[in-house]
Amino acid sequence: MSRKKNAKPGRSKPFRNRNGQGSWNDFPVSERTNKLFEEYYKGQGILSEEEWTPFLESLKNDLPTTFRITESRAHASVINDMIKTRFLPEMQNVELDGKKFDPPFQIPWFPGSMAWQVDAPKRVIRKSEPFKRFQRFLVGETEVGNLSRQEAVSMIPPLLMEVKPHHACLDMCAAPGSKTAQIIEALNPHHTNSPGLLIANDADHKRTFMLVHQTGRMPSKGLIVTNLDASIIPTMSLGNGETLRFDRILADVPCSGDGTLRKNLEIWGKWGCNDGNSLHSLQLRILLRAMSLMKPGGRLVYSTCSFNPVENEAVVAAALNTNKGQFSIVDASGLLPNLKRRPGLSSWKVATQTSGAEKQIVWQDSFEAYESYVKDLPESDREKTRSWSSTLWPPANAEELGLEHALRLVPHDQDTGGFFVCVIEKIGAAETEPANVELSVPPPLDDVVVADETGTSTSAKRAGSPSIEEGSSKRSKSEPEASGSKSQAQSKRQKRDIGFREEPFSYVDPDHAEIKSIANYFALKEEFPKDNFLVRNEYGDPVRVLYLTNDIVKRIVQNNDFSRMRLISAGMRGFVRQDSAQRAEFYCKWRIPSESILEAVPYLGDDKIIDTDVATLRMLIEEQYPPIVKFSEASQKWMNEIPLGNTIVRFMPGDEAEGHLSMPLIMPVWKANTSMALLIDKKEKSMLSLRTFGEDICTFAPLKDNKDEDAADEEAAEEGAADQAVEEAEGEEGEERAVNKS
Repeated sequence: MSRKKNAKPGRSKPFRNRNGQGSWNDFPVSERTNKLFEEYYKGQGILSEEEWTPFLESLKNDLPTTFRITESRAHASVINDMIKTRFLPEMQNVELDGKKFDPPFQIPWFPGSMAWQVDAPKRVIRKSEPFKRFQRFLVGETEVGNLSRQEAVSMIPPLLMEVKPHHACLDMCAAPGSKTAQIIEALNPHHTNSPGLLIANDADHKRTFMLVHQTGRMPSKGLIVTNLDASIIPTMSLGNGETLRFDRILADVPCSGDGTLRKNLEIWGKWGCNDGNSLHSLQLRILLRAMSLMKPGGRLVYSTCSFNPVENEAVVAAALNTNKGQFSIVDASGLLPNLKRRPGLSSWKVATQTSGAEKQIVWQDSFEAYESYVKDLPESDREKTRSWSSTLWPPANAEELGLEHALRLVPHDQDTGGFFVCVIEKIGAAETEPANVELSVPPPLDDVVVADETGTSTSAKRAGSPSIEEGSSKRSKSEPEASGSKSQAQSKRQKRDIGFREEPFSYVDPDHAEIKSIANYFALKEEFPKDNFLVRNEYGDPVRVLYLTNDIVKRIVQNNDFSRMRLISAGMRGFVRQDSAQRAEFYCKWRIPSESILEAVPYLGDDKIIDTDVATLRMLIEEQYPPIVKFSEASQKWMNEIPLGNTIVRFMPGDEAEGHLSMPLIMPVWKANTSMALLIDKKEKSMLSLRTFGEDICTFAPLKDNKDEDAADEEAAEEGAADQAVEEAEGEEGEERAVNKS
């Protein structure tokens, strides 16, 4: 679940094989071995003897590509049908070097058949034209948020959460954000005004910006991104003496990551059983904190990408025994019926690993035996030996805890990575803090390697604690008060975390002149939540971007100090200021960004949405700034009647202009004096063109050569605002820009 130190996110450390040569991309299958790994897991008995060979062979093969379609999008079924009808027929008989390769297929256990698997290796995709075209399609649709590339087993935990639109959810270790995106989709199904909440948290400050970028493709009014140590996430106030408790929690904790061996190849050379032992206490603290934040009847999903029972069943067993009678493991055997899974273990072993050149596995039958073993070591070795917790070993009541209901995923069952998932529900009536668990002092984690599903790794110390900027004071671990009503001003007077350097948040007065100008121009209905506009400054000034939140996010932001929450982002962009130095006659300086259209449409005045046709859409895609005179007479009529600036257009279904639109498409446009512009970025425009017209028809039309210089200058000035707006639409998805500008 974490990252490699001193490297760009997502980039693996260069591999050097045993001869000091090569790269991870060239890592030969013959070197994908680790004797300690084999000895340890054979000793654990996680598989039968006859399964060991296919298990190892699967781990040595590269992982297939898998992706899922964003189901919350209105055109999800259109994209799914495109794959089946346009691309699949082309890939039926692909042959390379005398070998045939199967086309992509739908993952059988994923609900609604909305996830796909591509078994063809990268060299086939590079050399085969049908696969190459399909790859370009996947990349484009992923960039605009219609698809998510995600490992198949990584899709399972959010599905088992069974999130509903009204739920308050917490993703404790969220980066890089693929599972977070799934939760957002479940909270915000198409045509649903969700009152729900998702707090997406990660301890790595830089990775939280990846979260902002990832979730920016599927924005939500109910989203908050934070940068906290998951094991001490503070209790948050909702005001009026009410504290925040969650209906659904995902604890996808930092782990040793040996379930990712098929893509995180460096683990073959680094694996050791001490990594799992060292991470156990951190994992347990995170799970215990999750339990303390749950509502009665709430559901918690604990998961790792590790095979190690010390990181899996041992953690769950210790947490259940710490909260006896309050939680139970859910029997998930009836969920995802086509998914092949193995039951959780009720017995396991604990081992330590000797240091030095010749490392060896030493099995420890009990905690007492381990203490005796450490005591008998030479003093020099004893000082280097970590002190493990007794919770690593199976408890006496392990058979009674229902651990067999957990899910173990192994690679040779359905050609996946390895994974562990356990679904836990709170059955106790009391919302109390958990009892203290007897844990040894956590050992230093600097040399413990953890890995995540992206194929990157780092030290566990970095994974477990928020990043502190160099030269800053360390973060206080005290929590904001969980009760008592605090006004926004009162919250600001709390002692702040001076090591947290993000801009503060505040809400805009709904009677502010800028809010009134937006309401008047777009004829916003009275039901529009004008008092839920958030900005990134301390004074509630609408300077650059107006973020829109739902009510529960507002209660959290107003009743908790932003620096103590380590608040990175909240809500979604609702309106963006669009000033123009060239033209002063714009009636409104604000526009609706494309990702906010569906949120805004129900509240717009009836005359503020213009219905038009597929031919108009084609013209807006073909040219960046098509002149109004090039459109049909019907389109010219409404274009000449609307004011300069932002207008919302609904393209109606139809078959014309060599295109097909199966459902209404609502998009923002910008009117300059003599031209129009579609306010979506170039990539989204290209993908829309492929879906609607079967090809990318986008072009960039320069000013005509026969115009005199004065006329060209005049047109350039008139279209200056449109040019700025289009550039904003293309560039404003940048991860830091989305959160640092106000």
